[in-house]
This record gives sequence, C-alpha cells and structure tokens, in this order.
Amino acid sequence: MRNLFKPAYRSKDPEVRLKAVEQTDNQNLLAELAMTDNSPRVRKAAVVKVHDQELLVKIALDGCEIDARVAAVERIESQEKLAAIIKARRNYELMGACFARITNRDILNKIANDPEYNRSARRIAIENFADESYLDDVRQSPRSGSEPKSPREIAALMKKYGGEKLARTLGKFKGSRNAILALGQITKCGGEPAVIAVEYLAATLSYSNPDIVRCVEEQLSSIDHPALIARLISLMEKPELHDRIKAVLKKIDHPDARQVFEKEDE
Repeated sequence: MRNLFKPAYRSKDPEVRLKAVEQTDNQNLLAELAMTDNSPRVRKAAVVKVHDQELLVKIALDGCEIDARVAAVERIESQEKLAAIIKARRNYELMGACFARITNRDILNKIANDPEYNRSARRIAIENFADESYLDDVRQSPRSGSEPKSPREIAALMKKYGGEKLARTLGKFKGSRNAILALGQITKCGGEPAVIAVEYLAATLSYSNPDIVRCVEEQLSSIDHPALIARLISLMEKPELHDRIKAVLKKIDHPDARQVFEKEDE
C-alpha cells in the first residue's frame, strides 16, 4: 500500500525515475538525484537540469559517482569555484575537468603558488601558466565575447608555435566554442595536427553542454580526409563515444564513412 504513495523519483525502476527527472525543475531534488541515484542515465539527466551554481558545486564535491561530478564541473561558470573544488578534492579526473575550464592566468598563478593545493594541482597549474604569450595567443574564453580566430590567424599560430602544440593547447579548453572552431580549422590543415584536433573534438562529444556538442558535431561532420575519418571511426571503440560518432559519420558524405553502416547492415 505504501508503494502507491511513493514518489516516482523513489521508484526502483530507473525508467520511472528518469521520467520523474524529465517532469521536474526542482533544483534540490535534481541535485539529490544527480548525487545519489544508482543509474548513470538518471544522474546525467538530473545534472544537466541543475542551474543553481551552488548546487552544482555541491554535486562536484560530494556526488557518489565521478560521472555526475564531472558533468557538474562542466556547468560551473565561476573559475574561482572550480579552483576551490581542486583544493578540496584530490580526484585526478575531477581535477582535470576543472583545469579544462580554468583559463584565468591569475587563478592559475594562485594555484601554482599556494601550498594548500596538492602537488599535482600545482604542477598542472604551472604547466598551464608556463608560457603567457602563447596562452594569450591561443586561449579563447567561452564567455569573453571575442570572435573566433580566422583561418589566416590559425595558420599563423601553427607556423609560430607548431601545429601539434597549438592543437593540444586548444584541446584544453573544452568549454570554449571558439577553441572548438579553431580545432575544426586545424582539421582542414592535414597532418598530425589534424589528427590530434579530431581526437580532441571527438572526446568533447561526451560533454554535457548540448550547445558545445552541437558545435563539435558541425566541425567533425565537415572532415573529408580518409585518414581523419579512419581515426574518427577507430574512436568508436570507446563506449561513451560510439553512438555520438556514429551520428556524426552519417553526416559525412564520404565512402569511408558510409562503409561503417554498410558493414553493420551485412
């Protein structure tokens, strides 16, 4: 009898809980489910609906599973809050997700010189801060309001710093639309830098921000070089990327991309 009055989000059936997430905007309830639910689908569905920044910090700090904690980090706007998470928790994956969104050199400098941060965090901050002029050239903040780099600017940066280094540095800023557009331009330049750019773009397909994912899909769907398509196909081995990459390949008008679906139909 008690089960008749049990809230849907307390159901033993994850599909019922998932539907409950879709039907609520209660921030505290969504945060609770993101932190404690035993279903990855429910956790992810819940965290992407959390807009309260303090609740996102709470999920990042105290969630029961790393997937929801990282997804929460990807939605936190304050770089100061991200730095505080790095100080409070030593999980390497969580720390990496935070650093991927910290582009403020003052904050990086503070982390690098504050002994209260663990040694790994300080080392990463030093590496990210290492060459100010280089970071100034390639860094594009997702909220800076600046225009993305033009193809001519990207070509000049590749010549100045080397294509591989440029691609790897841009790849650090997963939350930046401008960085993604720049990586898309690098894919058109060919060679190892283009392969690296494809790898970073593909990895960002698992990002929790749908606008960023759509931007990545647009960049990847425009590749037409067989070597880049082959690399993209090889990344389908990662379970979290398989369906996302498959959707991108459907948009690529190239026989190598179509071959993936022909093999599945056999």
